[in-house]
Amino acid sequence: MKITKEDILKYFNTAEGFSKHNNIFLETIEKDKVILSCKLTKNSLNPSNIAHGGLIFGMCDNACGILAYLKGDKAVTINADINYLRPCHGEYIKCIAYPVKEGKNIGTYKAEIYNDNEELSSIMTSTFYFLNEK
Repeated sequence: MKITKEDILKYFNTAEGFSKHNNIFLETIEKDKVILSCKLTKNSLNPSNIAHGGLIFGMCDNACGILAYLKGDKAVTINADINYLRPCHGEYIKCIAYPVKEGKNIGTYKAEIYNDNEELSSIMTSTFYFLNEK
């Protein structure tokens, strides 16, 4: 049974766990782009009242992981490098991810985080290993 984009959207936006707990919502899913959004709450913030770096990292990892999953295989993160460019303040943040290169066993993806003023806040590059399991 082939998993559709609609199946992924429904699952991601209803499943219990990290994303639901942190108000992360899958907005767009395409072959070459995934967009996630997150409504910030007091539980999303670090002691300096800005979006917590772990939340930002998690959003990027989720977005890139969805792209890897779209290739048709289960995948796991084997490396991730993130640069926090500016603090995220406001009501929400947005993550846009896209593939850089996908091979037979490895995929590389890039994710960008934007604050609610559409300013680039963070950039992550991550590498996933395809488990060759459907």
